[in-house]
Amino acid sequence: MESDLLQQLRDIHLPVAPSWWPPAPGWWLLGLAALAGLAYTVYRLRLASIRRRPIREARRLYGALYGAYQRGEINATSYLQRANELLKRLYVHALHEDSARRANDADWLAFLDARSGSNRFSDGPGQQLGNQRFGPHPQADPEHLHPLIERLFETARP
Repeated sequence: MESDLLQQLRDIHLPVAPSWWPPAPGWWLLGLAALAGLAYTVYRLRLASIRRRPIREARRLYGALYGAYQRGEINATSYLQRANELLKRLYVHALHEDSARRANDADWLAFLDARSGSNRFSDGPGQQLGNQRFGPHPQADPEHLHPLIERLFETARP
């Protein structure tokens, strides 16, 4: 009789495994936090890109200016005037440096020294961007000035 009772028992059935959907509330919160972090990162990158746009544009214009000098389309004196104008516009209008607005000659060269992290504007080939460029025979050496101006674009920060 006892064997009869054992035969009447059903087999063991395991419960159904929990489904992955819908996720627990903690996973929803983690997903929302990750999405918010991603959105914030994209926003900050976009904002930084917008703020660096004037620097990129000035660098593009300078590349065209230097190319025109190298091709002989403009002379060295014209190159000096236009490069200085481009730098002044970059720092005054795009980067809103009030000290650049009033700076001229030695003050302008000191300003450029501070932005480039060197003294090559006050004591080196960068002196060409001072008031000497307004003289009757300005000494222009764009080949030595070019790396200094490139350095300014690398160190420019909005």
